[in-house]
Amino acid sequence: MYISNISIENYKGIGQKTAIHLRQGLNVIVGENASGKTSIIDAIRLLLREDEFGYTPVSESDFHKPFEVSAQASESFVIQASFAGLTKDDKVTFLPWYDIDQHATLNLKVENKEKYGRFKRHVWGGSSKSSAFEWELFEKFNCIYLPPLRDAEAKLKEGKASRLAKLLKNIEAKALKELKDKGEIHSLEKKVQSFNHDIATSDDLPIKKMNDLIKSKLTDAVGEVFGQDTHIGFSEVGFNRIAESLRLFFFPDFISDGTNKDYYRSLNENSLGHNNLLYLATVLAELIDSGEEDERLKVLLVEEPEAHLHPQLQIRLLKYLEEISKNETSPIQVIVTSHSPVLASSASIESLIHISSGNTSSINATPIICTGIDKDIKHEIDGKEDVLIPASNLFLSRWLDTTKSTLLFAKGVILVEGIAEAFLVPQLAKSILKNYNEGKDKKDLLPDSLEKAGVSIVNMNGIYFKHFMRLFCNFGKQDKDCQNIEIRCAGITDKDPEKLKDEKDEKTIPATPIDPDHNDGKNPVLNLLTKINSSDYCRLYTGAYKTLEYDLAMEGNNLQVMAKVLQDNWHNRGTVYKEIKSIAEKEWNDEKPQIKGSNANIILKRIEDNNMGKGYYAQLLSEVLQEDSNFTIPDNINKAVIWACGGSVDD
Repeated sequence: MYISNISIENYKGIGQKTAIHLRQGLNVIVGENASGKTSIIDAIRLLLREDEFGYTPVSESDFHKPFEVSAQASESFVIQASFAGLTKDDKVTFLPWYDIDQHATLNLKVENKEKYGRFKRHVWGGSSKSSAFEWELFEKFNCIYLPPLRDAEAKLKEGKASRLAKLLKNIEAKALKELKDKGEIHSLEKKVQSFNHDIATSDDLPIKKMNDLIKSKLTDAVGEVFGQDTHIGFSEVGFNRIAESLRLFFFPDFISDGTNKDYYRSLNENSLGHNNLLYLATVLAELIDSGEEDERLKVLLVEEPEAHLHPQLQIRLLKYLEEISKNETSPIQVIVTSHSPVLASSASIESLIHISSGNTSSINATPIICTGIDKDIKHEIDGKEDVLIPASNLFLSRWLDTTKSTLLFAKGVILVEGIAEAFLVPQLAKSILKNYNEGKDKKDLLPDSLEKAGVSIVNMNGIYFKHFMRLFCNFGKQDKDCQNIEIRCAGITDKDPEKLKDEKDEKTIPATPIDPDHNDGKNPVLNLLTKINSSDYCRLYTGAYKTLEYDLAMEGNNLQVMAKVLQDNWHNRGTVYKEIKSIAEKEWNDEKPQIKGSNANIILKRIEDNNMGKGYYAQLLSEVLQEDSNFTIPDNINKAVIWACGGSVDD
């Protein structure tokens, strides 16, 4: 049994009714700050009556209030959970919760009518709100929550709220019940009582001597007639008190059982990260080892498990959470929220759920596997032929590394083919956004950089748009009903025309396109342009001529700037250097396209030289562009930046 769907309406930051689909096992909810992740976790805690939250009074701030002038808080909020994977016994137990569609559902509605400091709650199962509710069914849930700002030291400290106390009571729950029915006490109590009695009555220890002194002085003061007997012993030693007095110590390595325990230290001397792991270990011990007959639905909610952990530990922790979620004898539904690209890149595609804020009153929850990436798509081109787009889930599982997974936390995404674009586009974007904002009303202004706009540049190291863009748009009939991540995505690609053959010696020579309207590209993604550019969230912008560097060189007087960068960083002063120098000293604005194209090919050839390289050259050029505002930016890069940042583009 597991939660298959959680529906939330007018609760905290979530206004419009939103459904979040969950899976059995591990669920990793990712998204930018303030997208609604914590509201989802709190809704589950409130509905399942999680120990530290379910009984907490509802407050005015729990009712959604739009960010509008004179806005009022909602009159009520509603949280509903649907359950799947029920066993035969579960179906009998939760029969009152079945609706007309044979789904087990639990509902909570809280009305914003404060009376005597409380808000009216309605809880019901299934479709009928008026049916009698069996409150003992909540005992079938074991929901534990780990907050993002964990005070692990306080939680593991001795006391009633100690995790150690809860763990011990949980482990011995069955034995304690059996002993209580027999009128007996636990063996732990017997041993502690015996130990305390021996200490208090031993002639070799000072406690008995102290008690005798008190009795003697009391007799001296009031006499035996008015005196009283005394006994000094330890505080109550019932099982609960013993459990609540336990304290955890640590040693920074695994050591043998015979090692002197004096080496162990208090948790206040441990690192925050390792204390968090110790805290999590006690929680998992309680969930996993809760007894052979424990058939409760176990839900572990963890906000930001990456807190205070270095990347390797983050990955190891996530893999372990995934392992325990699949435990055959005691499965746990694990729901994690995270801002960590490390965790996002380590999680399986099937477990990822992307959250984005659609507007001030709604959120969008998109399971990544529901975007159509697991389907083979045949796409029709001009009504003539089918182009097969193979399933992308395996590809993305392999390629969503720590860098590329930043797209899951962005407000917008720009997909690029290589390292050169990754270096240059952020710098070019500053000029693009500055020009875009000139003359705009304040409400229409865009941020002045990609960083401020929350836009991520994702270097795909190839032309893999058909895989990455399936996260944001649908390509064919087979995936028309699939979901999309509802954030803007722009792709920057090249036409990549075929190389030409020299008629004399049949050697290939580089193409020199000079017409920006030519359609001779061999880039296969060009076949998908129409489909991508008619979607709601995706745009693919193609260079006018050939490749990035060639296209840059064909604009304005860019050839001069680009050649000057080569000249200043060329490794020798030979013939090639003189050729580059001559290009750098010429004005190119009014030059004929044919001559410009030939020299653009020369620049491209030298950029690709082993002594330079596209990545290094792009880094050098981006540094120069910080000071040069006269560099002309190609139209495709201009449009991609504006689209990804949320601006208006004339396609």
